[in-house]
Amino acid sequence: MDHRELQLGFVLAALAATAFLTGAGVYEQLVLDTAWPQKPAIVRPVEGGVNRKLFWVPANILGLVALLAAVWASWPVGGARTGAVIALGLFLLINAVTVGYFAPAVLRVEKEGIEPNAAPARRWVQLSRLRTPLALGVNVALATTAILLSRSS
Repeated sequence: MDHRELQLGFVLAALAATAFLTGAGVYEQLVLDTAWPQKPAIVRPVEGGVNRKLFWVPANILGLVALLAAVWASWPVGGARTGAVIALGLFLLINAVTVGYFAPAVLRVEKEGIEPNAAPARRWVQLSRLRTPLALGVNVALATTAILLSRSS
């Protein structure tokens, strides 16, 4: 395996990781987020509901490590580097918003509970959907990075 193949392998691994995260996010929106505002117990582990932290914390750490490796691998190729940096920036933006708003809000629901169909729960679901286009942007940026890297000499 030559150096360029190794670089491309890191970028493709990051693309696979972020595509997996994007798919998991879409699944969560289609399954959990359509139900939990009406049945908050679904996202309360103390009531037998899903513990999102068990998946999202390690999955996002894996995604971050993969993206950092992709940035490192693509750094020597200008256009590819730009794509990888954009992907990393979007990923960090998604996670900053998640840590700043989404995670604390759902942790409050886990800890304190919430009334079914409460406005804050419905708002959380509506706003959460805005993360999907950003996640798709991460994947597009990484796919572009992979194409540019594979075409470089």
